[in-house]
Amino acid sequence: MILICGIPTEPPAARAIQAAEELGIGHAVLDQRLHAATELTLSADPRTGIAGRLRTPDASLELAGLSGVYVRLMDERFLPDLKGLAADAPERLRVRAFHDLLHGWLNIAPIRVASRPRAMLSNMSKTYQANIIRRFGFDIPETLVTNDPAEVLAFVSRCESEGDGVIYKSVSGTRSIVQTFGAEDRQRLARIQWCPTQFQRKVSGLDIRVHVVGQRTFATRIKSAATDYRYAQRQAGSDAELSVTQIPPHVSTACVELATALDLPFAGIDLRRTPAGAHVCFEVNPCPAYSYYESRTGAPIARSLVSWLAGYAVG
Repeated sequence: MILICGIPTEPPAARAIQAAEELGIGHAVLDQRLHAATELTLSADPRTGIAGRLRTPDASLELAGLSGVYVRLMDERFLPDLKGLAADAPERLRVRAFHDLLHGWLNIAPIRVASRPRAMLSNMSKTYQANIIRRFGFDIPETLVTNDPAEVLAFVSRCESEGDGVIYKSVSGTRSIVQTFGAEDRQRLARIQWCPTQFQRKVSGLDIRVHVVGQRTFATRIKSAATDYRYAQRQAGSDAELSVTQIPPHVSTACVELATALDLPFAGIDLRRTPAGAHVCFEVNPCPAYSYYESRTGAPIARSLVSWLAGYAVG
């Protein structure tokens, strides 16, 4: 039996549920929208360990009977039914306590978890994560994190003198749209004094997203003229083209080892293959929206994920 936590209609969770149904894998769903009608109780014993029960509107589960959990939870502060409520409203206090308990169990549960909340924190600082990425043989782009406009202009000038552009994005785990630094950005550069920003030398090459599931990898080739292919329609006027691709065995192995080191058995790794054949790594997404890639390539990521959670070798 596996547990799928999140919003069941959101594509990543929906595909995991569908895959479990198709493969005949026993599963239960913790619908985050029904938090008020969901209860979690835990007990700890030095001899027998952690025990507990999860009660949802549809099921009552002994946690000891689970083999794995897929975690696709949204920030509970932004659940629709809590909109407009004060921070100290009883409903908010209860949902916070419930998620604190749930996260605590997910962090220590002796089962397969994709992925533990504490492990997902590595993406909250891209510079911290980059130092780990380099240990596994990947190149990373030359990077400047600063709130000093003069430093940015000097960095841009040096990169441009060497024939390269510069991109910028959030330095934290907050999702941002990757942009190429241009003339209009010079006019508003003073704003970074209140918001340190990450600037990187633009790397030429082909985008590749690698999804790691346990010891397996699924590589997707992305062709797009946009700086950020996720927003290709907005930036380039046409959607990105996605297709299944192969990566060298040593790159696949490095991806698995990197994800393992980060304690992320399910991860999305963003690479760019340069014209010289090197693989530059931008970041590791700890909770990948894999459905975007699976729906366009047919790669069996969801089947592999639920199979891994159930303890099967293949999916």
